[in-house]
Amino acid sequence: MTNKKKLWSIFGPVIVAALLAFIFFCLPWSGHHSAATEQRAAVSLSPTVFKNRSLKVQALSGRHSKYAPFFGSSEFNRMDRYHPAVMAERYHSYRPFMFGSRGTQSLPQLFNMTMMPQQMQGKKAVYVISPQWFVKRGVMPSAFKYYNGAYANLMWLRQANPQSAYDRYTAKRLIQLLGDDGSISSYANKISKGQSLSKWDRWVINSKITLLHHEDNLFSGFFIKDNYGRRIKPKARLLPEQLNYADLTAAAIKQHDRASSNNNFGVLNSFYNRRMRGHIKSTANSQKNFDYTKSPEYGDLEVVLNQFHKTNTNVIFMITPVNAKWEKHTGMSMPMYYRTVRKIKTQLRSQGFNNIIDYSHKGNQDGFMQDTIHIGWAGWVDFDRQTAPFLEQSQPKPKYHMNDAFLSKEWLNLNPTKANLKQFKSNHQIK
Repeated sequence: MTNKKKLWSIFGPVIVAALLAFIFFCLPWSGHHSAATEQRAAVSLSPTVFKNRSLKVQALSGRHSKYAPFFGSSEFNRMDRYHPAVMAERYHSYRPFMFGSRGTQSLPQLFNMTMMPQQMQGKKAVYVISPQWFVKRGVMPSAFKYYNGAYANLMWLRQANPQSAYDRYTAKRLIQLLGDDGSISSYANKISKGQSLSKWDRWVINSKITLLHHEDNLFSGFFIKDNYGRRIKPKARLLPEQLNYADLTAAAIKQHDRASSNNNFGVLNSFYNRRMRGHIKSTANSQKNFDYTKSPEYGDLEVVLNQFHKTNTNVIFMITPVNAKWEKHTGMSMPMYYRTVRKIKTQLRSQGFNNIIDYSHKGNQDGFMQDTIHIGWAGWVDFDRQTAPFLEQSQPKPKYHMNDAFLSKEWLNLNPTKANLKQFKSNHQIK
């Protein structure tokens, strides 16, 4: 056997396999998903659904889609019988399509949204904001990388405008979170400097997107956790046939009392056993130095707001509370917490985002909290009471007026006293 034949016998099969795989991924697979797959995806809270495109685009497409996007983080995994998806299954015409798990703060949500701008155009959405996101470093790089794959990043780069202050800000954050190496960061670096991508850059980006699009169409419907069949549908059967919020609230409080009987914090028994028992002494006064008033998260929230502005999406926001008994135990400053909320609401309202459910003072209400920082039971009932009419009834068209001063270091680091907020608004001609 000649050397050429020997080499081919060794490497030939590998080359052929690689070539076939390349052709396979280049084929234009339809990517159509069944209604049952959409249903599972909507409440799966799957990173695969979050970072890819085909499932959410299909579910949210069309004027008469029954799905409404709910953006948030770990609170959506608290699936008791009053959870938004359970309540919608039993009582409402819409179904939440939920984007949120631990670590999906504003910037991961931005990249999620930019994968489906047409599906967001002129629609309604729910957006949950947790003040606990607004820590000194903002979203952790590991969390950002986990929820944002190359597909989302490339989709954002393809539409990025280097003349936009919002896109330059996002590009800088992308570099901070991914690091300076790699093609994504090199493209983002150009955008951050106000430079346009070259024709070659765009060809490479589009080629990669095409391959990832075909891969997404092939595999995104597999291995999706069936929260719908196991957690949503069975719990919907436990709810009364007729919707009565007063009765549901009373029942939710009773259920909370039964389910939180082994601790003095009013948290779910299993959560106390798993996360708190044995750590009570060590957590006393552990949060007394927490400060959420200065964070890059304010800038990250601003680029999300700008995306809602670009797609003219009508949004209702919920600001989460903290368990009052836990707050007292850990020594977290509630005046600081309320200043944080004031800063968030200033950023929202002064740009026309006026639909706000502020739960920051609800942390001591009976049955409202499921654990230390997440609502449940009566909290979910009240959340449904306020979001369902927004989603099911006609609403005035939003009138947004963006101000990129909310991207500035001045705003990110502003101590939000009433005087400071007034001065900032005066300096930047903000109403």
